[in-house]
Amino acid sequence: MRRLFFYLWIGFGFISLAALGAAATGPATVAFVDVTVIPMDTERTLAGQTVIVKGDKIAEVGPVGTVKIPADAQRIEGKGKFLIPGLGELHGHNPPLGSSPQYFEDVFFLFVANGVTTVRSMQGFPGQLEWREKARRGEIVAPTLYLAGPSFNGQSVPTPQSAIARVRDQKAEGWDLLKIHPGIKPEVYAALAQTAKDVGIEFSGHIPADVGLVACIKHGQRTVDHLDGYIEHLAAKDGPIDRAKLAEIVKFTRETGTWVVPTMALWEVILGGVRAEDVAAYPELKYMPRPVIESWRKGYTSRLANPNFNAAQVKRIIENRNVLLKALHDGGVRIVFGTDAPQQYSVPGFSIHRELAAMKAVGMSNFAVLQTATKNVGDYYKDREAFGTVTTGQRADLVLLQANPLDDLGHVAKRSGVMVRGRWLAEADIQARLEKIAAAAAAK
Repeated sequence: MRRLFFYLWIGFGFISLAALGAAATGPATVAFVDVTVIPMDTERTLAGQTVIVKGDKIAEVGPVGTVKIPADAQRIEGKGKFLIPGLGELHGHNPPLGSSPQYFEDVFFLFVANGVTTVRSMQGFPGQLEWREKARRGEIVAPTLYLAGPSFNGQSVPTPQSAIARVRDQKAEGWDLLKIHPGIKPEVYAALAQTAKDVGIEFSGHIPADVGLVACIKHGQRTVDHLDGYIEHLAAKDGPIDRAKLAEIVKFTRETGTWVVPTMALWEVILGGVRAEDVAAYPELKYMPRPVIESWRKGYTSRLANPNFNAAQVKRIIENRNVLLKALHDGGVRIVFGTDAPQQYSVPGFSIHRELAAMKAVGMSNFAVLQTATKNVGDYYKDREAFGTVTTGQRADLVLLQANPLDDLGHVAKRSGVMVRGRWLAEADIQARLEKIAAAAAAK
């Protein structure tokens, strides 16, 4: 079931940043008053809190009555509401080369609209680094971006020499990490890994079949995305997982400090484990243009109709992936959240709600699932920035919810607004823009 996936996107115009006006910029100081804070550092809730944001940082968190609200602060009433950290998407994607500037802004907005305030984009194209800087400068409404460069695969790096040169080039160009795709030969991967260590850049993504899971981890691949390579390592495509071998690879993954990005919901689609009529009925598809939806429909129905499609094997793989994720979690492996959006039937931002539910379904607690998208993402980037919890000094990425997500992960979709790097977007403004996005998509 290992494939090299490429992403086909069609640019479509939506409204600009200016349409959000003051909602996108706002005052330098914001106060969330009488809110229940869910810090996400430990499993706890703090009722009756005031949270002061100054610029792009959380300046103070404390009980109502003990925190002085600056006279010039924008007050956001939080009584009966819950404040959580912004969510991270550690396997997302930017639009590809040739996409319009407006299309970039709109894809980024779809993430933010759902509370996604950090995205590690896992396959870059020339000219995209400026979008990372635009986001950080606040010129567009967008998550904080960490960008992988153009793909390392069997075609782009056929020899060790080509891999060495490509690693050095991407480091010099300023990419945040290297994206690993299938097809790389062992000697090429070894040269890539050593050069990446020498120049100081991480490499993450897929597990090339000829290299294998254990070798990739030994070489220092920082994340294994999509649980790639585990089912193959466990020889679990057609039968149950060997529990002893599973325990061994879980222990190895934990002890090497390797991170895992599961992308459970999307991979059920990639494998063909969801009925075509069910994916076609996803309500969030209204935010994607009709040509894109049609290309997804054709690709998916064609996959299911392929004479070589083995429904029983697909069911077994999906079941074993669920067992695997639960074992990795229970075994103390570091897990970070990702959905692989935009991708087939995975709409940016909206995809997080399906992924939260999929991770919960394997047996993880609500807190554990939510922590993979908040504190764990902050821990992943702790050497670069402080974010991922609602505590003093952290980057002010916040989501204000109408109900407690620790009771029900579905409450993550019940927002009152989103703050990204200190900029507050009220839910009414978010919905107004989403309506225009949907209207523009339907017109294509």
